[in-house]
Amino acid sequence: MNNQLEIKIRVYKAIDNIAACKRFAEGHANVLLSYGIKQVTSSNTTWFSDPYVYVVMVESICGKNTFGGARLHLKNKEHKLPIETALEQLDSNISKLINPQLSLKTGELCGLWNTKGMSGSGLSAMLIRTGVAKAGIFISEKYNLQSIYTLSAPWTKHMVENIGFEVETSIGKNGTFAYPKPDLIATLLKLKDVNSLEKALPLEKDKILSLRVNPIQKCTEVSPIGKIEVEYDLIMNGSNIENELFN
Repeated sequence: MNNQLEIKIRVYKAIDNIAACKRFAEGHANVLLSYGIKQVTSSNTTWFSDPYVYVVMVESICGKNTFGGARLHLKNKEHKLPIETALEQLDSNISKLINPQLSLKTGELCGLWNTKGMSGSGLSAMLIRTGVAKAGIFISEKYNLQSIYTLSAPWTKHMVENIGFEVETSIGKNGTFAYPKPDLIATLLKLKDVNSLEKALPLEKDKILSLRVNPIQKCTEVSPIGKIEVEYDLIMNGSNIENELFN
């Protein structure tokens, strides 16, 4: 009997699939509540209507179960990045760091979560890789995306550093903030070279570049809980997702 876990990781434009956005938001909120966190800026739902938000969703092969997700926001003239709203009361210099002139040149990877049942599976690392891979696809398609920020919890900081993110020490306390609660510390990190990934570990860089070259692929990921069969689709559109889930 094959007990190997099989999942799908897909990326879609938020405004094309509001139903899936709601599932993402519900799962994210439930995970935050399980840790005693009632509200963070990345958990609100204003992003549902932002045309520059892309959602990474991790689901069962049948599409009925959602295991986790992340979001990639592109800076634009109509919407602030979640980190701007989160940090502006803690350090006003965030408005200088991420200013209107950076519209569609920078972005944020945020809203990273997975269910407790998937803890220790390596899913967070897969989500981060997928978000960065999609950012690279944007560069080749139409955007001059140069950098990505992320506000990282202590338990994911090493994951984003492995992919090439570096601590942004120019704001906060050397890049750290008491957020989202006084007893929790978050670190602001920046990926300065979305295209070349010069600071990424070789293995991580290879996996990301593979997804950029072949955004639809199947592969076996080796995780702490064993091998996971993953179907990646970084270009799936919203209508296809809805048809697959509800037909």
